Amino acid sequence: MSDAPAPEPTIEDIIGSAAAGERASAAPSPSDDLQALADRVDLLVADIGRWESYKAASAEYIAAFKTEVEWHARIRFAVAVACAVVVFFLGSCLVLGVLWASRLFGDDKSHSLTALIVATVTGIVVITISVTKGAFSTMADRNASLPMPEHIKELIEAGKSMMGGGN
Repeated sequence: MSDAPAPEPTIEDIIGSAAAGERASAAPSPSDDLQALADRVDLLVADIGRWESYKAASAEYIAAFKTEVEWHARIRFAVAVACAVVVFFLGSCLVLGVLWASRLFGDDKSHSLTALIVATVTGIVVITISVTKGAFSTMADRNASLPMPEHIKELIEAGKSMMGGGN
């Protein structure tokens, strides 16, 4: 025996032996490969039918949602115009009441004029708040009581799981 050290393996030797070991351990048998491929094809065929129905249902849901958004914009405009008309009318009544206070309320007009001003301003504020609260609510507030379609829930869950946020 000689005391000479064994030559150190080169990087090519290390990579070659690792690749050979992977090929040997990862070589599937033909029957396993065909069975896995058949299982995968069956799953894909089942998913294709389901995705087509999801696609059709989603397109219908989106079309209905677009129509709702368009009508909601029209309703918002109509509510804004109606609110402006009511506020203008009440404001005009207030101005006329102040200008003609002596004719309307007589000599003791201080309490009546104060009541008219408070009632008119309160009416304007209450009408404006209640009308705009309903018309200008967010979509989440308007649709909170409506159930989300099942296929949309499943698509959202699939997206969450793909992104890693399954919760």
